[in-house]
Amino acid sequence: MKGFKYAALSILVGVGLAGCASSEANLKMATAKQIGNVVSDDVSVSNIDRGATTVNWQAKANDTNYKCEADDMVRSVNCVKAK
Repeated sequence: MKGFKYAALSILVGVGLAGCASSEANLKMATAKQIGNVVSDDVSVSNIDRGATTVNWQAKANDTNYKCEADDMVRSVNCVKAK
């Protein structure tokens, strides 16, 4: 029973940390870094979809729309211009 409690606590902590990694502020910073020549204050993010191992979102910077995706910890980010 004690092992189950530790496992459940570990899962909750992991989920909590993953949520922090994909916060709106972190997504704005990651987007700015990925597309370049823009600061995070110039980026807006919307339609954030957090999955178990990935996060997807839409971003807008300098009147250009982007579709972005990353792993759950927002380490490997990919953004492409949306059509």
